[in-house]
Amino acid sequence: MAELPSRKRFRAAQGALGPRELLERAASTDELPPERLLAVLLRTGAPGCDVLELSRRLIEAHGGDLGALVASDWRTLAATIETHNKDFPDRKITGIGRVKILELAAAFGLARQGMRHADGSLRNLDLKTDTASKAAKVFRRHFFGEEQEVFSVLPVDGGRHPICEPLRIAKGTADRTQVDPGHVFRKAVQWGARAILAAHNHPDGEPAPSEEDLALTRRLAEAGRLIGVSLLDHLVLGAPGSAGGKGYVSVRALRPDLFDSGS
Repeated sequence: MAELPSRKRFRAAQGALGPRELLERAASTDELPPERLLAVLLRTGAPGCDVLELSRRLIEAHGGDLGALVASDWRTLAATIETHNKDFPDRKITGIGRVKILELAAAFGLARQGMRHADGSLRNLDLKTDTASKAAKVFRRHFFGEEQEVFSVLPVDGGRHPICEPLRIAKGTADRTQVDPGHVFRKAVQWGARAILAAHNHPDGEPAPSEEDLALTRRLAEAGRLIGVSLLDHLVLGAPGSAGGKGYVSVRALRPDLFDSGS
């Protein structure tokens, strides 16, 4: 589908407008890359380092992992910045003092509380029916903002209720993630799971599973049978409007032969 003219103009303007102006003109925050959103919170840069570059360095200090950045309290932020500046003296993070660190920590803490409130009913979610579609909604929130492939699992109890939020197992590149089935099921056993739902995202927006995805599904199902923890499904998430509007592909629906028929 052709891109709307207004969206084209917005994308063309990204290099000329400041972070706050871009946020004001954006249809949603999804249109802005993470460093521009972070720049709104930082407000100003430092001598020799504008606010956008400062944002990039702060994300870089957390290994490019937005989840790690948003999970940080003020002490962790301060320690991470100090370590980054020692390790990368040519790319120092400057101009972020105590007050700005506290402001960032407060914003991140509010976001975490909001997500916990939104997921407050997760423990009561019944996955016995519409398993794939319900789980896909949970994973989509979990993968929000990720620009690389991430593989996660959702542990469930015997009644097919989630035990906790999705557990991140591995993060890869833009098109590949290495997953160790042993690590997956060690996590599941630690949470006392009777079964798991696995999922990963395709940052290019196309959720069709690759041959590697299908092979991984087979290995996970086999490993699960050995230890008595069933693999209920493996979901591949793409863009929200992909896969006929579902936004995901269920490997179980596509290839039921890969799964234990008794799960």
